[in-house]
Amino acid sequence: MKKILISILLLVLTLLYSKLTYAESGVENDIKKLSLEQAVEIGINNSTDIKTTDLDIEIKEIELDKAKHNEKKYENAKDYGFSLGTVEGFQLDSNMFSKSAEYSLEEEKIKKNYKVEDIKYNVIRAYYDAIQSRDSLNVTKDNLKNIQRNRDEVSNKLKLGVASKSDLLMADISLDEAKSNVEKARTDFQKSLRNLNMTLNYPLETKLYLTSDFKEVDFDTDLEKDLEEAYNQRFDMIKMNHNYEIVKLDFETNFIKYPENTYTYKIKERNVTKIENLLSDNKRNIEFDIKGKYDAVISGKKQISLAKANVERAKEGLRLKNLSYSSGMCTILEVKQSTNQLYNAQLCLSSSISSYNLAILDYKKAITIGAIR
Repeated sequence: MKKILISILLLVLTLLYSKLTYAESGVENDIKKLSLEQAVEIGINNSTDIKTTDLDIEIKEIELDKAKHNEKKYENAKDYGFSLGTVEGFQLDSNMFSKSAEYSLEEEKIKKNYKVEDIKYNVIRAYYDAIQSRDSLNVTKDNLKNIQRNRDEVSNKLKLGVASKSDLLMADISLDEAKSNVEKARTDFQKSLRNLNMTLNYPLETKLYLTSDFKEVDFDTDLEKDLEEAYNQRFDMIKMNHNYEIVKLDFETNFIKYPENTYTYKIKERNVTKIENLLSDNKRNIEFDIKGKYDAVISGKKQISLAKANVERAKEGLRLKNLSYSSGMCTILEVKQSTNQLYNAQLCLSSSISSYNLAILDYKKAITIGAIR
């Protein structure tokens, strides 16, 4: 009988252990741990837009083959004494159509790079938003602890007869406000995680555990070198240079047939001048854009320093007010004001770090990709 009881007990313990292990495993497997780098990689891999762009590139490659084939046919025909003697013939001679197709193919590949960078940009923004919301939730929870501690002190002082009932009512109101703020911050955090899931093309309610820290990104750059880099690799600049080459080639091939006194010559010549002016204007626009974003980064860095100083001052102010209240030298309203000052200063610091990191992201995007129209 004793052996039977021991066997039953062992069986129950084994089943209980298995159930607990399964439950823990289920919880563990239900949450996806996600770093910023992993999020970017997943966002790119899950993008259907990239797959569509690959098809667009294949179409441009076919169009290039077609243009080269037509030019080759014309070149072979010339060997037998055939020549169109038209502008189109001169353009075929100068390989204008294949050059145009080559530029279109290059631009499509740049567009793909742009889309990849744009996905990175959107994922990083969504990730930053989520970790800022998480930080704001933690700040709000800390604020709740401070107010709960203040409320407990008021309650104890009321029992000793050294605080009024109105003080306790005020402390209760502050506590309810703090609890409401925590719930709102929790909702905002969940909303930001949902937004990140959407950006990653995940089911919206996928549970995420973000492993990257909420901290300032390093920024060390040479503005003048970045400007030169932007002139060479921004899509808007590359596209305009391509347009310039095609317009100039169009003018040169028309010049063979149309002399200077014709309307066609004058129109084509002015098209070249127009695009030269646009190139010059676009360069200034790029400089204005990048310098503005650079200034935003520098300003953001200064705002973080100010916000950190304000947090330290607010912490010290709250500590002194708590001491004063304990010794009967100030009111509970003054303690509440100091608590709110610390809460707002911490939220401001969190917002400053997020704005600074996003400003760096905007700056880098302006250099490498720019705007695609």
